[in-house]
Amino acid sequence: MSSSLHELIVRSATAGLGRQAETGAMPAGHNGPYRDPETPVRNTSHWLVIFLQAAELTGENRYREGARRAIEYLLSPAARPHGATFVHRENPDKDRCNGLIGQAWTIEALAVASQRLDRPDLCRLATDVFCSHPFDERLGIWKRVEVDGTVLPYDRTFNHQLWFAAAGGLLAQAGSDEADARVAIFLDRLESLLDVEDTGLVRHPLRPDLVTDRGVILSRPLRYRGLLRTHLLHYARPPSRKRALRTKAIGYHSFNLYALALLKRCYPSHSVWDTTSVRRALEYARSEAYRESIDDNRFGYPYNPPGFEIPFAFETFDVATREDRETWVRTQIQRCFDPTMDLMSANTPDPETHAARLYEATRLEAYQVGSESDPSKQ
Repeated sequence: MSSSLHELIVRSATAGLGRQAETGAMPAGHNGPYRDPETPVRNTSHWLVIFLQAAELTGENRYREGARRAIEYLLSPAARPHGATFVHRENPDKDRCNGLIGQAWTIEALAVASQRLDRPDLCRLATDVFCSHPFDERLGIWKRVEVDGTVLPYDRTFNHQLWFAAAGGLLAQAGSDEADARVAIFLDRLESLLDVEDTGLVRHPLRPDLVTDRGVILSRPLRYRGLLRTHLLHYARPPSRKRALRTKAIGYHSFNLYALALLKRCYPSHSVWDTTSVRRALEYARSEAYRESIDDNRFGYPYNPPGFEIPFAFETFDVATREDRETWVRTQIQRCFDPTMDLMSANTPDPETHAARLYEATRLEAYQVGSESDPSKQ
């Protein structure tokens, strides 16, 4: 029996309600292949968007109530114990805020909820967290802020900077002038930050000629020996490290495109969308080389869901047919949606997180996804 994507979202939301704790928290995962123990904050943020979409699709109050409980948890001391940033992970060797990306996911959810539920207080709170991150206006990038308010060095992962900006764009749509001002500057600088290979693949690290190993921004990079050293070290990486970074870049290409698409929907007239780098990144996503490379990439279908991210980018930039977009969606569902659980939890190292990442499909058109696979046969 054929199903629509919207039907699966509602079914999954129903399953999610049965897994929600009394506090409003949803089950925590471990950040996919990274195996970092996470708090419930990330997945609760994602599920909040799923519940809101199910409420809109059905008009049923139970999903709105699930969203309300999720918000209650995200506003609680358990999620933000020091009144600074949200606590996302508990790996003693890493920051607890999960860089900019952890904060971006929760800010994104609160911005969506602010608009859907007419809750300006959620926009104000999320804006406070967003604006607590020091921003370099000249380069257009942010520093990290730990859960106790300690300012940490710049986040050196490009997709983290990009997604933080996208979350700020959603805040701007919800009425935040402060976020809007910073995101506008980021977009003005994006062409210099977007580092792509000749193929169009977006490189994973933030450009090494902008940030030193100590996280110090330099005003004229090539005039400083310290930065030149960083630049040379980047290109002197052993082949195994370069291969690992490229594998990761392939797995995150769709994740980058999704964030670019969010920003384009918030700022449709910005000139950056007409640049060569953006065009090449989209062309790479349409190539057979990318389809083959993402097929068995551990950062792809089992973690970042390209079957949702690629169609969203293609819809936004209008670069592919509906049939092509629908094929991507069907592939993601057939690989990872477990019809016995009504969750996107099959064939993944982190079922709880992957189930929550169905939220990325809430912005897609109502595609037909065919019959879901039985995960026991895969």
